[in-house]
Amino acid sequence: MKFRLLSLLVAGLAAGVLLHAEEPKHCSASAKECDQQIRSMLTGRRYLGISVVDLKPGIVIKSVVPDSPAERANFKAGDRLIAVNGQKMTSSTVQDFKRVLSGARDVGTLWVIIQRRGAYQRIEVRLEPYTKAQIDKIIATHLAQSHTATASAGSGPGQ
Repeated sequence: MKFRLLSLLVAGLAAGVLLHAEEPKHCSASAKECDQQIRSMLTGRRYLGISVVDLKPGIVIKSVVPDSPAERANFKAGDRLIAVNGQKMTSSTVQDFKRVLSGARDVGTLWVIIQRRGAYQRIEVRLEPYTKAQIDKIIATHLAQSHTATASAGSGPGQ
């Protein structure tokens, strides 16, 4: 009997932990404040349009944003970053890549050596500012994920 009660207690605790872990994160700022902060942060800021992950060692492109500078420069998911603006990336982390990318935002140009299916390729790409449509989409996504009550009530841009 004690074993059964202990099993039920452990199962209940595990279910509670799982339910708590799946709860969406809620933003403490108002939807209007988030809208303003995201707009001011992204307006005029240049971006590349790729998502990268650590490969151990190195970095690989996880995805390429449609209609982004990266897509127009012919980056592909699965490309391994070898070097970016002269910085070796074969044993770097995503954080290292972000630092190099951040330093290039003022200049606005990157040259990247990638490895694709065993072959090396040099790609030059010009970083571009976010468009209004992209910023609106980023804000809508944030509001839907972190402001569920306000997002469904229609607190998006222009309201």
